[in-house]
This record gives sequence, C-alpha cells and structure tokens, in this order.
Amino acid sequence: MPRALGQSFWRDLGDLLGAVRRAMGVTLLNFLRKPVTVHYPEVKRVYPDRFRGVLALTYDKETGEENCIGCRLCEYICPPQVIKVEMLKAEKRNFAKTFTLELYACEFCELCVQVCPTDAIIMMKSFDLATSDRRELLLDKDRLHTIGLQFDPSWATGNGLRDMQTPPKAAPAEHAKAEAPAKTEGKAE
Repeated sequence: MPRALGQSFWRDLGDLLGAVRRAMGVTLLNFLRKPVTVHYPEVKRVYPDRFRGVLALTYDKETGEENCIGCRLCEYICPPQVIKVEMLKAEKRNFAKTFTLELYACEFCELCVQVCPTDAIIMMKSFDLATSDRRELLLDKDRLHTIGLQFDPSWATGNGLRDMQTPPKAAPAEHAKAEAPAKTEGKAE
C-alpha cells in the first residue's frame, strides 16, 4: 500500500535538513581551524631538520677542489640506478670525470649520501627545482655543484648520518667492572 504523500514529504524534508545541518557543522569546524596549506611561492614552510631534498655536490672549502673522488659507491648503492660516475685518475687523488644524476627518477632514499666516504654528495633543504622540461632534471656535475653553492646544506652528510646511527660505546674498563660483580655473585650461591 503506498504511503501518504504528507508523511513521506515531511520525513524526507527532515532527513534533508539533518544532512544539511551536519554538512554545515563540518564546514564551520574546518573554517575555524588553522589552514593546512600555504601560498607557496610567497610563503615558504620551515622544513624539519632531517628533510630530504635535492642532491648536490660539494667542494673542499680549504683547497677549492671537488670532494668527489670518483669511487662510484653512490652509483652502486642507488636502487633506481640514476647516478652515473666516470673516474679520472690523477697523481695525488682521483676525481669524477663525469657525474650525472637523473633527478626525475631519484627516490631520495639518501643511500648515496650515507655511503659517500668524502661527503661529496649531500641533500639540501630544498625541493623547488620544478620544471616543465624533463631534460632539465638530468643534472650533470657542474649543475650539481651550482646547486650545492646556491642552497644551504642540510644536516645530511654521510659522516653526520653515520655518527647519528652509531650507538655510543661503553669504555672497556666500565664493561669489565660491571661483569666482575655478576660473576662473583653467581659463585657465592
């Protein structure tokens, strides 16, 4: 048997007004909250200390020489294989003849930074190298050095990361003293 027109109308109208009230409540709550977005080029966020941004190559500040010795450890450890290095052997030390990085495929995993023995490759607190041309994201050695000079380096240097991850070691004398009473207590029982 069909429902009466009056009952259905008032029930549907009540449901509609309840839904509108709930939706407007959500809108009002979100209107009163602090915004989660920023107007990016004008306003820039403060990045956390361990932010993983664009990669760069460094120079030795004292000698002016590049830090990269062309050991290719970064190339070997890179999961997507986006780093290509050719070594140039010299009399005193080796250098990277070519160093290319395909930034468009980089995972920013930081393994290359951690494995570098000379802190030649670092991560910057910047990500704003956006471009519409993919070829501009193929970075050569000169461009990577320019990026390193353009931005302040982040916390991410290989030696710094290794120091942070290595647990502190107890002195051998303290360790021996801690074991000595434990051995004597075991014999007394």
